[in-house]
Amino acid sequence: MLDVKLSTLLGQPDVSAFLRGLVARGRYANAYLFHGPAGVGKCTAALAFARAALCERVAGAAPADSSPSLFDAAPATARRPEAAQGSDDACGECRGCRLSSTLQHPDLKFVFPLSGEEKTLDETIVSTYETMRDDPLHVFQYEKAASIRISQTRKLLEELGYRPHTASRRIVVVRDCDRMREDQFSALLKSVEEPGASTVWVLTTSRLARVPVTIRSRCQRVRFAPLSEALIRDVLRDAAGVAPDEKVRMLAALAGGSLARALAMRDAEPSMKEQRDSALALLAPALEGDAAKLWSAVQKLTGFGRTGRERLRLTLEFLQLWLRDILRLRHGAPSEAIVNRDLVKVLQPLAARLDATEIRRRLMVLEEAIRAIDGNVSADLTLFSTLARVGGSRAGEGAWPAAPTARWDV
Repeated sequence: MLDVKLSTLLGQPDVSAFLRGLVARGRYANAYLFHGPAGVGKCTAALAFARAALCERVAGAAPADSSPSLFDAAPATARRPEAAQGSDDACGECRGCRLSSTLQHPDLKFVFPLSGEEKTLDETIVSTYETMRDDPLHVFQYEKAASIRISQTRKLLEELGYRPHTASRRIVVVRDCDRMREDQFSALLKSVEEPGASTVWVLTTSRLARVPVTIRSRCQRVRFAPLSEALIRDVLRDAAGVAPDEKVRMLAALAGGSLARALAMRDAEPSMKEQRDSALALLAPALEGDAAKLWSAVQKLTGFGRTGRERLRLTLEFLQLWLRDILRLRHGAPSEAIVNRDLVKVLQPLAARLDATEIRRRLMVLEEAIRAIDGNVSADLTLFSTLARVGGSRAGEGAWPAAPTARWDV
């Protein structure tokens, strides 16, 4: 994560080109807001952008000193002698790059949500930095209470009152800024709006709607796209060492374009195959229209409604993959495009019987349920009603959702 350059960002060519253009010109906006799905490289890109902006070989990275010397010597130039003309990325060799690659650059401020007691925050920050340095595939995973603390905000604003230490600018990276309180946004508003020539803000979020309009309107927005399944498979196989291929395919498909989610699920217990089999076992009573049997199976899977949102989401997504494979087989997709390859003999008769319109209706019902998980819903009732509608064996159960829904509403 820390040694990544803008030129090597995964799956974001447009973002990479845009940020490298900014670095080459050496002219930055007051603030940038990186937004898009979770786990697609927004924080990595923000740190790579900061590293490039602080590199001593890019335009205007070295501090200018216009004051006369003791002997009336000519003022120092804004660029050091070794600065490369037109450089648009971190060189990886200068002192600035070495310091920023370990999060030790005095002009790089990295703020992220924390959980735990206030007295242990410093220890948590230090341990997180160490983990990020040691693990290039480190995934931020928060507890429910994780937030950017007011103490972090106050300390940051105090430091912004001084000039940068060694560079001509200071880069402030705020990860998941949507985890701030309203009063914190208000405190940051003036600094984000008028940070001065020496400070550049880079905010990241995967929940754009939770960032106040006052902040959004003062930032230049940079949108990140979901990653492709093929790219996630390559990273899991080559960089993360995940095996066998069956697990790699399933993780990449379940990731929904999020590499971080795939990495977080790689060591899940029970295994992905066991969770998939449990989810698909619910289809039999749903398609038979046996409400009593379906309710009993749902209660068993959800622990009588006590299962967490992530497990419920995974269950619904396994069902989506099942329907997606049926749709792909119906239209002659090659075997490598099928996630549940071990179940092809079961899928083929269904692909011949179900038409594309009905498969799409069922997929939309599942998508609607996944969206509902973020609200205050009951796990067992949500899963039961969703599967009854997917089966569609009785009046009203086969209805279409009121409107199509999109997973990434940003």
